[in-house]
Amino acid sequence: MVGSQTRGVGGWILRVLYLLILTTGAITMVIPFLWSVSTALKPLGQAVAFPPIWWPRPILWQNFITTWKIVPLARWFANSIGVAFVVVLGNLVFDSLAGYALARIPFKGRSFVFFAIVSMLMIPFQAIMLPTYILLRNLGLLNSYWGMILPTIISAMGVFLMRQAFLGIPKEIDEAAIIDGASRFRMFWQIALPMVKPNLLTLALLTFMGSWNNFLLPLLVANNPKIWTLPLGMVMFQQQYFTNWPYLMASVVMATIPTALLFLMFQRWFVEGISTTGIK
Repeated sequence: MVGSQTRGVGGWILRVLYLLILTTGAITMVIPFLWSVSTALKPLGQAVAFPPIWWPRPILWQNFITTWKIVPLARWFANSIGVAFVVVLGNLVFDSLAGYALARIPFKGRSFVFFAIVSMLMIPFQAIMLPTYILLRNLGLLNSYWGMILPTIISAMGVFLMRQAFLGIPKEIDEAAIIDGASRFRMFWQIALPMVKPNLLTLALLTFMGSWNNFLLPLLVANNPKIWTLPLGMVMFQQQYFTNWPYLMASVVMATIPTALLFLMFQRWFVEGISTTGIK
């Protein structure tokens, strides 16, 4: 009786500790966003004041409207959405095809190909920026949307995620499909792909966030402000000797909203997809 009470008290204390740790972590991650919102609503003098002022007086909601007027923010939003959409679509197609081939189709050198793809995850983009720039220049893709799309239209991480997802499908399903006379593409399109929908959604969300927040590739490719994406366009608020923090934070808050909404809408499928790809 005493032992069960002790275990009950110990479990209650452990749950409280978990709750405190999770609450602390959540507050730590939310504070920067709240500070961005606060700065976006301040006059410039309060944004650079020391000690910092948390609550703006007065609250300048017009900072968001002014941000749209002084720079072509709407065009940069449209550019980011268009580039991200094509990149997500390309990754869903090519990553799933490559992942299916590596997981379900036996061929000579399959392990080596998979090892080569996974090894690319260890190479930072900074190490391949110069070759990428030279290749895009030789192809005539500088200052174009395709120059920002093609280098990211397939990813090693996406191939890895989809391979792990397809490996979780029982082999007996393929054997039954072969007996029924299904072609390899039909097995992929009508049988395997519907079974990994949460993983496809996870890949889409990760790819969208990566493309939406991508700064280095547009900086490398685009010199024309008309084709800039949102992360690159926000640099306009930062100059050599002066940064307009309220307008910069207003654009940051508006740029955060699409990814936050997508994650909140598809959170359940995102967690399910991560938990079934072997990287949980």
